[in-house]
Amino acid sequence: MAGGLRRRVPWLPWRYTAADYRAAVLRCAQPPLSPLVSTPTETPWESALATALAELGVRVEEESELELLLSDLTWGS
Repeated sequence: MAGGLRRRVPWLPWRYTAADYRAAVLRCAQPPLSPLVSTPTETPWESALATALAELGVRVEEESELELLLSDLTWGS
């Protein structure tokens, strides 16, 4: 989805790097995460993300990261 969106709309990734993904997998390990439903595709903003997705092979739902994402928006206020 992100790749398709990136081809149509200029955007900057936010918490969408290999390091972010790996950290989210560690935070969300319980209960077990669901497997990816397809093969990871190229991630032009950071090639290491596609590699991490292929290596770990699990989905991290945005809802499970909501507290972290909201903390980014309230930082400094």
